[in-house]
Amino acid sequence: MATARRERYRQQTREEAKAVALTQLAESGTAGISVNAIAKAMGMTGPALYRYFAGRDELLTELITDAYRDLAAVASAAVDAAAPADRFRALAHALRDWAKRQPDRYLLIYGTPVPGYRAPAETTEIAGILMRTILDACATLDRPAAPTPLEAELARQLEGVGPWAPGPEPGGELKSRALATWTRLHGVISLEVQGQFSGMGFDPAALFEAEVGALVRGA
Repeated sequence: MATARRERYRQQTREEAKAVALTQLAESGTAGISVNAIAKAMGMTGPALYRYFAGRDELLTELITDAYRDLAAVASAAVDAAAPADRFRALAHALRDWAKRQPDRYLLIYGTPVPGYRAPAETTEIAGILMRTILDACATLDRPAAPTPLEAELARQLEGVGPWAPGPEPGGELKSRALATWTRLHGVISLEVQGQFSGMGFDPAALFEAEVGALVRGA
């Protein structure tokens, strides 16, 4: 029982530290995340908190994997709840809605890489869950008979890479289209989340809907 209590306390402390880190992330970006500052906010000493996280990189890894898991769960739920013909649109809007609700977490996983931080393999594997959901949603779209030159090149490069490992479709056309599709969605979402459309006099939602419509039509 004592061991169980210690484990509960350990998990509670780690979750509290991550919550403080997310506040720092919102205020100052990744550069503002400091284990010592988190410890101070929690009423602990820096060395005491290092018993729960080996350092900033371990804490960043936790934040990144949590964000990927959360986004993947939201995307998967949206796809599962939609009719087959609507799954891609449901996915696209779930991605944008999550990013708008949690811009700091979105930019943590899809923004500028953190200087000096090297993500461990586990983050790539977790990111692959989301990419598999995107790939499955793209499978519901009508596709041209032949891939574009870009898609053909992507298919060649993606064989055996993470969630893009060889599958039943010859040539990997679906995989390359899924990556190209995600790139287009991510581009619009990232620009909106970073405020790049502010003051331009148009509704970013309309631009996003137009891009989704073009992807659905295979444009």
